[in-house]
Amino acid sequence: MLNSQVVSISGRVVDAETGEGVPGASVVSGDVGTSSDENGYFSLGVPVGYEITVSRIGYEPVTITASVGMPIELVAATVPGEELFVLANRAVPGVTPAAFSTLTADEIADHYSFQDVPMVLATEPGVFAYSESGNGTGYSYVSIRGFEQSRIAVMLDNVPLNDNESHQVYWVDHGDILSDAEDVQIQRGIGNSLYGSAAFGGSINVLSRIRTGNEVFTLNGGRGSYGTKKLSASYGSGGRFGDQLSLSARLSQVESDGYREYHHSLQQALSFGAEYRGEKATYQFRGLLGYENSDLLWDGVYGNDISDRELRRKGYKGFTDDFFQQVYSLNSHIKLSESSSFHNTAYLVMGSGYYEAEKYDKSFYDYNLDTITDSAYADSTTDLLRRKWIVNRYFGVVPQWTLKRDRLRLDIGGEIRFYEGDHFGDISQFSAPELADIDEFRYYEYVGTKHSFTAFAHVVYDLTDRLLATADVQFLSHRWNMNQEPIGHAVGHQISADWDFLNPRMGLTYRISDALSVFGSYGKAEKEPADDQIINADEWSFTPQGAYPELIYDAEFGMNHTGLAHSVSLNLYRINLENEVMQTISFEEEGYYEYSQIEGTIHQGLELDAAWQLGSRLQLSVNGAFNENFYSSGELESNLLPNRPDVLANATASYRSWKTVRLMAHVQHVGKRYIDSANSEENAIEPYSLLNLGASYRWGSLTLSAKVNNALDTLYVTHGSDWGAYWPGATRNFYLSIGWKM
Repeated sequence: MLNSQVVSISGRVVDAETGEGVPGASVVSGDVGTSSDENGYFSLGVPVGYEITVSRIGYEPVTITASVGMPIELVAATVPGEELFVLANRAVPGVTPAAFSTLTADEIADHYSFQDVPMVLATEPGVFAYSESGNGTGYSYVSIRGFEQSRIAVMLDNVPLNDNESHQVYWVDHGDILSDAEDVQIQRGIGNSLYGSAAFGGSINVLSRIRTGNEVFTLNGGRGSYGTKKLSASYGSGGRFGDQLSLSARLSQVESDGYREYHHSLQQALSFGAEYRGEKATYQFRGLLGYENSDLLWDGVYGNDISDRELRRKGYKGFTDDFFQQVYSLNSHIKLSESSSFHNTAYLVMGSGYYEAEKYDKSFYDYNLDTITDSAYADSTTDLLRRKWIVNRYFGVVPQWTLKRDRLRLDIGGEIRFYEGDHFGDISQFSAPELADIDEFRYYEYVGTKHSFTAFAHVVYDLTDRLLATADVQFLSHRWNMNQEPIGHAVGHQISADWDFLNPRMGLTYRISDALSVFGSYGKAEKEPADDQIINADEWSFTPQGAYPELIYDAEFGMNHTGLAHSVSLNLYRINLENEVMQTISFEEEGYYEYSQIEGTIHQGLELDAAWQLGSRLQLSVNGAFNENFYSSGELESNLLPNRPDVLANATASYRSWKTVRLMAHVQHVGKRYIDSANSEENAIEPYSLLNLGASYRWGSLTLSAKVNNALDTLYVTHGSDWGAYWPGATRNFYLSIGWKM
């Protein structure tokens, strides 16, 4: 501190590009603050030498040391001349012809406490999420525009997280990653994701923070309903190691019994990062080690039980999922010249784990046990403990070269990825006396490999000062093989498939003014089948079957407006999808889905996203999506697709009394859904609305936080299956936490 005497600091907030005054900017120092007037001027009583933070919608926030008569320049958050290091798969308002939204660090802080990532993403337009446990822990699922997460390209710091075989995303493996998040960008539709798996419903990219303004160490602990507990510790080096090097680390544990019985989950995570900033190059190394152990049921709650406050929580011991995953990445940004740069992401992902279940009265034949005993025992039965294992890894590189001239931006890049997964089943703890001498037996095994190659070219060209044209083409090539070990009765299948896709996209963006732009786009994408559409791979007796790639045509139209203290976006879309895969939970065997492919479906809708800064302390945001997802051909033509809400809406009010008090109220509405293709009214899931409340108070280095989810204690259903089972959401529940920061 240079001077502890409080004096009146005057200054002006200006636009860094135009030099004009910026009105309505929030100017905060400690527990006091003010707003800039219509010409950008402000006056604030604060000790000289204290830090002042200035922020406003549409600009990057800036923190500086207070001085008398200082000018403060704000840089627009996203402008047509965006930083060269912005990747081609990152959408930019007024430039990219795609529907998207970005969860900022402040918005994440408002909504996140302990729950899995999908539950926070559901506050964004067109996004729906639910968890099997009912309270957002354990196995959770996200959908965008009615497309479930196997059709959403998910990335963490540009590392693809979708499973190479099932295309699913297992959020439970990445405990507490939102604590590290700088922001999360969600693109809807095929969007602008140019590498990895084709994005149908959209793409999600979580960007984590390494660099901090000051050296900081934090501890956080919390407890909540249903045995929920969270502990975390994190460190950011700030300037400890100079201007060029930053280090970060986090250790977290999240545990919960879940709203439903037998849904206990334990998530442990260690993340660490190092960032080096040279004169022309920046390197970011990150590691994320995640372990989870989750108890699960495969089915939901039946019939009238779903309306009973006690019976809707009942369950039985199903199976336990246990998995450890490691994600390592190196992101390199190199400035080659004033007009060109090179970026590369190199990554390695490794995982190992199993899910186990106790099985009763199973025949020797079903588990190949008759092949290691007297053949007379083929019809004998036994109880046993079954574990289905997966040990996998994949690694790859994602290079991208960028050229930027006066009117042109060109990105050329690709991805090379190699995957191998070893699947096997081990059984033990036999009750049959004939098996008393056998400790463990491997009754099936197969190895799957997948080599993926992607190349893309992306062009943005200013046709005029206001009209931008965007075009890109993506080539995807997958080489897949599966080799089954001939154990017992297993045939020893060796099957392979090759898929090659060419995905073109194009769009126009017209900037009506500096604040208002409109866009239109059209694109095509194809996607390879998931492995379990072809093989029932977790058993020895499967018979391979054929499956068609899915094909999508996506037309989008949108508008974006950013005012002095507000932002509004409006989007219309129509998606035609051929060979859509319909996935339903198997009634016969846990862990399996039953698949069918539909000749044609249509997904269309209207999306709204708006935010207002009401003074310097209050912010209001609303968003909504009105969707139609239906069969476009066949006997079910015009029927709605199952488990797609017709309306999704959110409204959030955030109040910040500078740095001391934060208050949040969030209302979420989910519309009606059918759970079967026949659209049976008697089985339909009724619409519901939830109210979530949050508050925090900062006292020196301590921060106390409280959240009430489902404050009105609404009984609601999050998901259903066509055989009449439902997944309940948690009733009113609480979470309290205390954080210490130094």
